Amino acid sequence: MRPVHAATSGGRVGLTSIYLLEYIANAIVDHARLSGESLEMTMIRAKHLTTFSVAPDGSRVAIGVADEEGQAAALTLPVECLRALIMTLPDMMRRALRLQHGDPSLRLVYPVASWEIGYSTRPEIRIVTLRTSDGFHVSFAMTTNDLREMGEAVAERMLH
Repeated sequence: MRPVHAATSGGRVGLTSIYLLEYIANAIVDHARLSGESLEMTMIRAKHLTTFSVAPDGSRVAIGVADEEGQAAALTLPVECLRALIMTLPDMMRRALRLQHGDPSLRLVYPVASWEIGYSTRPEIRIVTLRTSDGFHVSFAMTTNDLREMGEAVAERMLH
């Protein structure tokens, strides 16, 4: 599947926080009004995710959704935006959970099914990968000193 590229007009609006739909729309409208940019926006109210695809050269991804009427739509992003989205999603989820439940301590937690420590091209760095049973995995670069300190902290907390 080849991602379809949608044409856009005006400048990019940098929003770092996601709020209710009304707040998002208001922030974009206000930005366009203050900056003198034209405002053209298509709002897709997705009901669920359907598919994803990656361009043959790896430069773009497409995220498929079905809207409230079951119509298919896709958001295409360059990989730089995907990287930013990946870094933003945990905070978005944390905020949504806390607002939904009125509990500022909530966070989304996954049980770890397996883990591995691999080597990096830099000798002082290890790559720590955590995996869930449903295939989700995330990797972190850690120094050997960070790993040692983490091990010591775990051992200490297990004794108390």
